Amino acid sequence: MKNRITYIAGLCLSLTFLGGCESFLDKEPLDSPAQGTFLTNENAVNVSLNALYRSIDWGYGLVPYQSATDAWTDIAILRANDLGEGTFDTYNSHPAGLWRYAYTTIQRANTIIEGMEPHKDKMSPAAFNRMQAEARVLRAWAYHYLVFMFGDAPLITKPLLPAEFKTQVRTPKAEIIAFIYKELDEAGGVLDWAPTERGRVSRAVAMGLKARTALYNGDYALAKAAAKDVMDNAGLSLNPHFGDLFTRSGQQPNAGGEIMLEVLYTDAEVTSRTNLPLGNASRAAGGQSGRFPTQRLVDMFEASDGKRIDESAVYDPQNPRANRDLRLKYTVAMPGDTVTMNLVTFVYDIYNNTTSFKNPDGSWTVKSNADFDNPFGPAKSGVGYLWSKYTMTDENAFQSRVSFILMRYAEILLTYAEASIEDNTVDEATIEAINQLRSRAKQPLVPADIQADREELRELIRRERTVELAVEGFRWFDIRRWGIAELVMPGKVVGISKSGTDLPPVPNFKTTPVHDLNSIPDYTGQLEDRYTRETRFWYPRLILLPVPQAERDINPDLTQNSGW
Repeated sequence: MKNRITYIAGLCLSLTFLGGCESFLDKEPLDSPAQGTFLTNENAVNVSLNALYRSIDWGYGLVPYQSATDAWTDIAILRANDLGEGTFDTYNSHPAGLWRYAYTTIQRANTIIEGMEPHKDKMSPAAFNRMQAEARVLRAWAYHYLVFMFGDAPLITKPLLPAEFKTQVRTPKAEIIAFIYKELDEAGGVLDWAPTERGRVSRAVAMGLKARTALYNGDYALAKAAAKDVMDNAGLSLNPHFGDLFTRSGQQPNAGGEIMLEVLYTDAEVTSRTNLPLGNASRAAGGQSGRFPTQRLVDMFEASDGKRIDESAVYDPQNPRANRDLRLKYTVAMPGDTVTMNLVTFVYDIYNNTTSFKNPDGSWTVKSNADFDNPFGPAKSGVGYLWSKYTMTDENAFQSRVSFILMRYAEILLTYAEASIEDNTVDEATIEAINQLRSRAKQPLVPADIQADREELRELIRRERTVELAVEGFRWFDIRRWGIAELVMPGKVVGISKSGTDLPPVPNFKTTPVHDLNSIPDYTGQLEDRYTRETRFWYPRLILLPVPQAERDINPDLTQNSGW
């Protein structure tokens, strides 16, 4: 068997397996196979698991939703106004899509878990236990997103009968979290630390998800313990080169190293691809440039002396690319950078109507520059920056199959460190976890004076988490659990200087202690000198997404979140 999950299409497994485009509560089984009666042997269950794994590829327009959620925060934007603007309603397609995706995964898992049980004697005990455990972990994965995006949600643990589809009620968030913990403990205990194939869940993924869930829920001792379990037993390590994690050629040798769970794409299917690189890539390179980083993210990357840019002796606001954390280069493309996108190597520039392109023979040619004047480019439609993470790939962007990482070891280290700080149990392993990440980025190790100061450590880990995991789907949750969404979301979206030769000074990070703690820069007095985008708004109701109105129209027993 190839060292990946083989995705099998066109199998009419059940209504819930193929009904992902409809509201989940609107679907009723048409016949008995929807209850899993086809799961009579090991091969049938494995085929069904392939369909279940395929269902965790939550996306729109072939773009993973996790990456899109960062554009609903302060560190990124989409070309078209979206949820980040704060003015959407209960009919918006994104909450509806996320709700639908989660319950598609849950229903597929439920069908497998229950459907395989009567045929247990037709499978080897090891295979039966492993496959059922994988389904339980993926079901917990879906519930994790549901509770932290929507709060209370229907807790469904079996295939629904026709009469049950329209009678589901929301289970309290605390009960669902307890269910997630129990499922991950029990299923994780069955699985090996390493996956049986690339792309499958393992005990490391189960404990990693438990750690993430506990961190988000403020159960810091539990988060720390689960993360330490992975650190001590899974045999994982950081990839030596940060940028390799986000190219297809770099990911293949790393699978099972830092990469723990990923959305895989395969050459065996023409339609198996991702538009993430295409949508992010430069117009000059033939991309669509539909998603952009903001100045706030850029300014959160430290200078090379390990200090925030407002405290650094080596940072020069007139040359902001120099003397920076190396992760900045592999996350954000800044004007003046030489980058390769969509198999085109060029100098990224938004200030001139021409730029330099590298020829196949290694020479350079000056050509017209669409990033300067295209109405949908980064200067006219964005705020001057492009993503290099997942975009500086070695593929044709129109047929990209770079995996999207759903969990990696760096997150485990960050979770352990943050949970230790919040639980006030900082130890040697806490500092070592942070230092592993900083060493890879060629940043100085955590100084002794910061190690001894809990507030300084908290500031450091929040900044470290933001720059390490940007555009991977964490910021939306982080600004809510840290209680800073109301500070970082309202106001103009701010970008790069309008002038390429006379740049604004370093912004103020210390307007309040909370701004300082969370490395929130203030650009007051600079807005006329910088590219800006829409004015965003914040309302308390935005802490959670609304329950989709279409679901409530089908089932009036579904209550709505506060303020919606």
